[in-house]
Amino acid sequence: MSAFRFSLEKVLELRKRTEEESARHLATARREADEARRARQALEEARNAGFDKLTRAHGAGGAVGHLQNLMYVLAKVDEQIREADAACRRAEEAVAERMRCYHDALRHRKMLDQLREKHLEAWKSEEAREEQKTMDEIALARHGRTGGVTPTESE
Repeated sequence: MSAFRFSLEKVLELRKRTEEESARHLATARREADEARRARQALEEARNAGFDKLTRAHGAGGAVGHLQNLMYVLAKVDEQIREADAACRRAEEAVAERMRCYHDALRHRKMLDQLREKHLEAWKSEEAREEQKTMDEIALARHGRTGGVTPTESE
């Protein structure tokens, strides 16, 4: 019996490595998207806190310069939120692209896995046929030597 050998084994290994690399890139893109969302959320919280501070200062009759300064800071925070929104969109697009790459790599690897399984099954069937052929030849050879009569213990 010969050992099973898949002719595209190196290609299959390459596809597995490509799939693993795609999975790592996807995980990195997801982490970056999560970080971008957290940064945006932090800016949103800072804006809300600033707005509350502005409301309290306005209600308490704060100085005009102080109110203008708070308004300026809130405008800058709003600008940063818009930039963070754009960063979130870019990060989500990167995640979507990495997801497509990962699914492509997974699909390519699965196709080769299925092909390997088919080849393995064909090899097993051929090996079983060869083994059966060998067993039949042995049985015929034994049967032919004894002339169709089974040997007795005294022989």
